[in-house]
Amino acid sequence: MIEKAVILSTGDELTTGKVVDTNSAFIADGLFALGIRVAAVVKVGDDRDQMLWALRQAQELGDIVIGTGGLGPTADDLTTELVAQLLGVRTKQDDGVAAALKTRFAKRGMAFTANNLKQAVFPEGAVIIANPSGSAPGFRVELGRGKTLLWLSGVPHEMSAMLRESVLPWIVERNGSQSTIHEATFKIHGISESKLDDLVRPLDLGNVAKLSFRAHFPDLTLRLTVNGGAAQTEHFLKLRGQIKNILDDYIYADREVTMEEVVGQLLLNKQQTLAVAESCTGGLISHRITRVAGSSAYFFGAAITYSNAEKIRALGVNPATLDHVGAVSRDTALEMAQGIRQRTGATIGLSVTGVAGPSGGSADKPVGTVWVSICRENFHQARLLNLMVLTDRERIVQGTAQAALNWLRQLLS
Repeated sequence: MIEKAVILSTGDELTTGKVVDTNSAFIADGLFALGIRVAAVVKVGDDRDQMLWALRQAQELGDIVIGTGGLGPTADDLTTELVAQLLGVRTKQDDGVAAALKTRFAKRGMAFTANNLKQAVFPEGAVIIANPSGSAPGFRVELGRGKTLLWLSGVPHEMSAMLRESVLPWIVERNGSQSTIHEATFKIHGISESKLDDLVRPLDLGNVAKLSFRAHFPDLTLRLTVNGGAAQTEHFLKLRGQIKNILDDYIYADREVTMEEVVGQLLLNKQQTLAVAESCTGGLISHRITRVAGSSAYFFGAAITYSNAEKIRALGVNPATLDHVGAVSRDTALEMAQGIRQRTGATIGLSVTGVAGPSGGSADKPVGTVWVSICRENFHQARLLNLMVLTDRERIVQGTAQAALNWLRQLLS
């Protein structure tokens, strides 16, 4: 039975701070969904002695060890060799993987050098873990005492595919019916993490349920997990219903999905189209919308009108409006939304204009003052956002984008 895991990330780029280790968080999240506790997350550079030390520590702490990195063709890719040393076995080239590597290079018109065969070498007795998104496969080896090491590519999109398609299914199969876990995810907007905790604190979780909070600004996620399989189904459904009732006004999705994905699906369902006029967000809203596959079906376009002159030229904002009330105002936001809607032909125009800081604020319009407007048939309104508490420019920009999309979501729901 797999109960505890250790995550081991390798690479000098991690220990020097040049690259943020997102792999560990992704792996931990996947393990959490299966009810497996992460006992430790270890990061270590490309150093033989340090890597061997980390492998031995991980072996002692976890039922499984999931490692990433060091599977490539270069001299600092040490993983396979060191795992073999740890186990006291030889390394061996897999001819099938070697042939697949050569074919992959040939199809891409790339020269194949001998060092690439390093990616086809594994500790003796290893089970190969396919890499559907890259050239270097991973492997699985038994460590003894019922413990297992699984090693994946360090490239994030490759690692995530290997984890989803091979590692997590293997864990479920290994644990059998004991791994059954009920899980619900709630994506939340409009309250702080502390307020969220206060609202759900009265829930009677019992000894098999757990609530976990993840604040990754501007997102806030609450996850409910209940262990115990079919016997705990009723308890899980009851808790899920109670959470929905308590947080109804703040939940924008009850699954792991982004705000822009929710908005995009609503636009499709309602057969509506969108165009955006952005000032203080500098194109972030448009970027978030268009990073969703298929967004061309509902997104017509955008205008980033940072200067007053561009607001006049691109959106038709009245110069008198800017002279009398300024760029950061209700009237300007209204005219921006109307202008982008008229010029693109979209059914909905969305605009934002504000003071992101750190300079540019005043007594009347301090940093964090933002106006959002939505213009559609029989609806044309503006809303003031007071984001002064965020203080940081980047957080004000992100908070504005999230709030604007959330207001659009509410209107479309």
